[in-house]
Order: sequence, then C-alpha cells, then structure tokens
Amino acid sequence: MPTLFPPFSQPRRPCLLAICWLGAVSLFLLGCGRPPPTLAELPPPEVSVTRPTRQEVVDTVEFTGNIEAVQEVEIKARVSGFVTAIHFIDGQDVSEGDLLFTIDQRPYAIARDSAAAEMAKQQAILAEQKNEVVRKEKLLPKGAVTQEEYEIAVAQRDATAAMLAAATAQREQADLDLEFCQVTSPVTGRVSRRFVEVGDLVAGTDATATTLTAVASIDPVYVTFDTDERSLILARQRALEKIGDTGEAAPEWRDIRELEIPVDVQLVTDEGFPHQGLLDFVDIAVLEGTGTVRCRAVLPNPDRLMMSGMFARVRLPFGDPRSALLIPERAIGSDQGNKFVFVVDGQDLVEQREVSLGFLRDGMRVLEAGLEDDDRVITSGLNRVRPGITVRPHEAESDETAAAPTAPTAAAD
Repeated sequence: MPTLFPPFSQPRRPCLLAICWLGAVSLFLLGCGRPPPTLAELPPPEVSVTRPTRQEVVDTVEFTGNIEAVQEVEIKARVSGFVTAIHFIDGQDVSEGDLLFTIDQRPYAIARDSAAAEMAKQQAILAEQKNEVVRKEKLLPKGAVTQEEYEIAVAQRDATAAMLAAATAQREQADLDLEFCQVTSPVTGRVSRRFVEVGDLVAGTDATATTLTAVASIDPVYVTFDTDERSLILARQRALEKIGDTGEAAPEWRDIRELEIPVDVQLVTDEGFPHQGLLDFVDIAVLEGTGTVRCRAVLPNPDRLMMSGMFARVRLPFGDPRSALLIPERAIGSDQGNKFVFVVDGQDLVEQREVSLGFLRDGMRVLEAGLEDDDRVITSGLNRVRPGITVRPHEAESDETAAAPTAPTAAAD
C-alpha cells in the first residue's frame, strides 16, 4: 500500500524549526544594536492673554418680566343693532375720542323722539295742574272749594311731576343709546383688528355684549416682574441713603415713586440693557409660596417697539458704585461647579486659578476674588493648555465691551 508522504519528510521538520529560531534571534540582536529614533520636540502652544480690566460697577440683580400697556381697553357694543360703518384700518394709531364704529341709529333716534314727546306732554299737563292748584288755593278761604278738592288737585300735580321726571329719564336714556351708536376710542394708542364687519348684528346687553375691537396705549409702557424681598429692601435702602446724601432728611417711609429707583430693561433682541425706567409700584404683600413681591416699572417707548405681552429682562441695582476687575466670559472654565481661569506666570508657565465671580456685564464677568490687576489670563487657545506646561503668550487687545464703562447687566448665576 503506497504511503501519503515520502520517507524523508518526517525528519526535516526539526531542522526547519531550528532555522526559524536562529533567524528570529539574529533579527533581535540586529535590532538591539540600532540607536532609537529621535522624536521631534513640539514648540510651546501659542495662546492669547489679557489682563483684567478695572472699572466702576454697581451690584445688580436680574428678574424676568413682561411688558404691559398702561391702558388696554376691550371695546364692546353698548347698544344692539347692525354695524353700518367702520372708520379705522386695523392696527392704526388712534386718539381719544376718534370714531371707530357706527351702529344703525334709526331705531334709537325714533326712541329719542318718542321720549321727547312724552316729556313735552307731561310738562303741559303739569303746567295746567299747577295753575289749578293755585286757583283752588285762592278759593279755599272763601268756601268755594272744599279741602278735599284742594288736596286732590295737589296730589294730581305731584303725580304729574313724577311722570315728567320719568319721561325726562327716558329721554336721557334715549340720548345715551343714540350716542352709543357712535363707538369712539376711550384712550390714545393703537387699535387692534376689527372683530366684526359692516352688516354684522351686534348685541349690546351686559351679559352678551359683542366685542368690537381693542385699543392699547403705546407710550409709556409698564414692565411687571417679581423680585425677592431682600433685593427690594436693599434697593429701597439705597434710594433712601441717596436722599440723605443730598442733605435732605430721609424719612422712614416714602412712596416708591418718590424714591425714583432706576430699572433697566432688555428685550430679546437687545445687547445689554438699553431701556431705562423708574419703579412706580410695589404690591402690598409678599407671595407666601415664592417669597417674591410683584413690582412694576414705567418706561418710555418712543420708538413703539415694546408691546404688551413681550418678554423682558429687568435689572434692579441695589448697591453703591465700587471698583472691580472684569475679565472676558469666554476665559472662564468650570470644574464640578468650581469656576477657574488659566493664568500665565512670569516664566510663561500655565497655572489654574480658582476665581469667585460676580454678575455679567456686556460679555465681561465681574470678579469678586482670585485675580490681581497684573495677572495674564488666557482667553483663547484654552483647549491646548493644561496646568504646568510652557506656552507662548500673545497680548490680546482688550475687548471693545471693556473699553468704556457701561451699566452692569446681569446677576451672577
């Protein structure tokens, strides 16, 4: 029977293993004899640094608020009838007393004339009865009329006088109804869209009165917000102290309007807080559930940009002006809730410095502690640095937001 492998194939296997082992040892010895490759040393990363800016600031606190119209009136029909004319364009400016709608006047003109006729009738009857009372009063001493006849004449005169008063009231009501057919604007402002059209039947009863349109005043406007009691007390105390600084005796209590506490407002599209107003109302009680007080400020709206219902940020100052350091917000990092910045020392080594922050001011954060005026803070290239490495710092120009003092903007988180 033939074999699958030739007789000499079995003894050659150990030789092949020995040859492979010798080759591996040779390669290892050759590799150990070579010098290791030289690694290129990376240059220090370039970073931009800036020094803190010292400015005068005022401590503030921010709240969320809403814009409200000083006067906002929903105009409803006061008489029933068909709308015969509309005298405005949706959204136009109107003045107090401007004609907005006309309701069919003919039925009310007829009622007015009828009431006028009834009043004239009662006036004529009353005049005749007055003469009758005078005549019988003269005849009573002579016995020409009895006492009973005289008293009946007086009673008829008084009853007619009462009927005349009722007819006069009906005439006045008819005049009012006729006047209510001319619907005018009660305030100066901007009118909303029309809710009815010419030819519509409107109701004028109190329970089912038809809404015709609405008018809201434009300038000035209110901004309402809820403030915590601590901030309100501090703001009031500061206002009283300012009054005392002028030499005037500061009373224990003064109306909120007299204190003239400033309020700054920011809309959703604003940079900073460009709108200024004055606090003019504080509610009478603190809300137990939230510990806040409803406040209201009035501010001018000459460009008519602010409308009722708009969202707004409200800033309320509560401290005295003080000197503080500010750094760009982008330079601040966070580590498990702790705020820090990277600082470059005199040997260009990076140091991580923990800082205490105040409020935000036009992209610059107020520092309460952690830095000095001459510290160099890294503002860009932060992803390339870590504490202890050497860097190549480049002085960056100060932010244009820090070039000139402006009003403080936001409270610290």
